Amino acid sequence: MKTNAQVTIIKRYVENRQDVYTEYGTYPCHWEETRGINTNRTGRSRDDIDKITCYIPNHLLKAVEVEDLIIRNDDLKEIKQLATAKEFRKLYGARTVTVCDVFDFGSKKMQHTRIGAK
Repeated sequence: MKTNAQVTIIKRYVENRQDVYTEYGTYPCHWEETRGINTNRTGRSRDDIDKITCYIPNHLLKAVEVEDLIIRNDDLKEIKQLATAKEFRKLYGARTVTVCDVFDFGSKKMQHTRIGAK
């Protein structure tokens, strides 16, 4: 699998009923972005339809869960410690993880993690 981007994963923890975000790591990945078009009159936000699929080869990220954040970080810039997911979205264009599948079968070259986000 060829990589075309770098991705930083921000892990969400709950401490004292508050969400706390910490950087989990930065990995090379294959990034696919799908832009949706809202053709019905439901009033759904266009950002709600857009989806990201990210394939991270050779790394089995079993700790990534739904509601963690994912940031495309091609410049490998340092990510600041922020308090809310809204701040990460505004400053870095972070997306919320909706699914994370670990494919840990087959040879080492086939093993990868697939992350879906909105």
